[in-house]
Amino acid sequence: MTFFIISAIINAFIAGVLGLVVIIKNRKELINKLFFGLSVSVVFWSIGYWQWLSSGDASLALFWTRFFSIGSLFIPIFYFHWILAFTNLHIKNRNLIKFLYFFAFILLAFSFSDLFIEKVEPKSIFPFWPVPGILYHFYLIFIYLGLSIYSLIILFNQYRISTDIKKANIKYIILGSLIGFGGGATNFFLWYDIPIFPYGNVLISVYPIVLAIASLRYRLFNIKIIVAELLIFVLWAIFLARCFMADTLQQRIVEGGFFMAITIFGFLIIRSVLGEVRRREEVERISKELEGANERLKELDRTKTEFLSFATHQIKAPLTAVKGFASLVGGGSYGAVPEKVKEVNKRIVKAVDRLVDLVNNILNLGRIESGRMEYNFEEINFVDMVSEVVDELKLIADEKKLDLLFDVEVKETPKGTSAGSVPTGQVKIKADPQKLRQVIQNLIDNAIKYTPDGFVKVAITSEKDSVLFSVVDTGVGILPEFLPNLFQKFVRETAPGQRIQGTGLGLYIAKEIIKAHGGEIWAESEGRGFGSQFFVRLKKV
Repeated sequence: MTFFIISAIINAFIAGVLGLVVIIKNRKELINKLFFGLSVSVVFWSIGYWQWLSSGDASLALFWTRFFSIGSLFIPIFYFHWILAFTNLHIKNRNLIKFLYFFAFILLAFSFSDLFIEKVEPKSIFPFWPVPGILYHFYLIFIYLGLSIYSLIILFNQYRISTDIKKANIKYIILGSLIGFGGGATNFFLWYDIPIFPYGNVLISVYPIVLAIASLRYRLFNIKIIVAELLIFVLWAIFLARCFMADTLQQRIVEGGFFMAITIFGFLIIRSVLGEVRRREEVERISKELEGANERLKELDRTKTEFLSFATHQIKAPLTAVKGFASLVGGGSYGAVPEKVKEVNKRIVKAVDRLVDLVNNILNLGRIESGRMEYNFEEINFVDMVSEVVDELKLIADEKKLDLLFDVEVKETPKGTSAGSVPTGQVKIKADPQKLRQVIQNLIDNAIKYTPDGFVKVAITSEKDSVLFSVVDTGVGILPEFLPNLFQKFVRETAPGQRIQGTGLGLYIAKEIIKAHGGEIWAESEGRGFGSQFFVRLKKV
């Protein structure tokens, strides 16, 4: 008998404390109000259960059995209403909820009559076990079992369609409900002469704890938190029960001291656990905000890329037309023009060429950043490609009075050949001819552009499994500390007395193209006035 009395005290204490904590936390929240109603019902049932077992005569025992039946009547109804509120189904089922409360109050009117609990009589170790009346059967089937099963069905359906975090919440609620209502169900067997004792009473405290945590929105994502709080509440209830059950004043003082110590340490542990939960929730909230901000940034980036692509395409067409008409005017297609006009036309063509290069770079940047850069790989002779580029840029080098040299170290190819007699040789690679040509042209053109006097030497060296392309110049050079940033977007180094042209996109695009070819690109320089060297290594076929 002592075990069942202690279990009732534990249930009353845990439900009462949790009910107060939850309702104080937020009195306006429906889910908190329903949990408080559930907790009060459990307290009613537990106190009545405790007093019934402690009764010394049949009339008093009958009173307390009818008293605790009030709590047992409303426990499943508040629980079911709480489940509907937790799953946001309470509005949809408001008519059902109204009917249940109406039905419960009808049964409540008969709770102290023989129709609900007929009498008490000796059964097994219990001197005053209740005998159910006809209305009690309706309560057991339709209220306790019916609502419990229906609530679990709702939870299982919600678990199936919910997201990961909500699933974790529902999973622990289902587990707590099965344990709590399963423990409470052990009370009904002896009512119908089934020899099973109500040892599951002590488990009734499980589902108020789980529901309280859910009501306070503690996420339920960590089973360790639930276990810690459950053990603390159980310890409090046990030591409080021991205080009530002590036979002497000395024992009560000792047990009371233990209860105070456990209470203090328990509060400290719970506060620490809740602090951890709040920190995790804050991290989760910040993570979601960052995720949302990241998505917005991605959307803005996509919008920017699409706009740049559209705008540059629209600009490219008129630029091409301007260049074409300027070339026709300068070439005399519309009649003879003075030399000054020819010179102006040359400047127009050069300016348009720079603008077209800028437009192409912006288009390529947009394609690279959006992952839409397309490559058409085919087998080519790398020596022939570089030779053609060198020939095209030789005129520019000659205008600046620079020596443009081309050296090829390939089997059966003479070394040290100048650009005037293009070397021959075979170095087969797999590449996109148009895009790789763009890289080679950009590197040689930059070397010519930033070399006031001296030479620019282009070289191809055949290695075992790869080919090394290099451009060496005697130009302005690059500061060593600037080299690591050279291939980033919109990065340009200003050289003293040197006007820097371009946007700083060329080398970045070159790096991305070479990366797509499975190669590598880098630069070297000893500093200002010592020239620079650019290298590209590609795999041979």
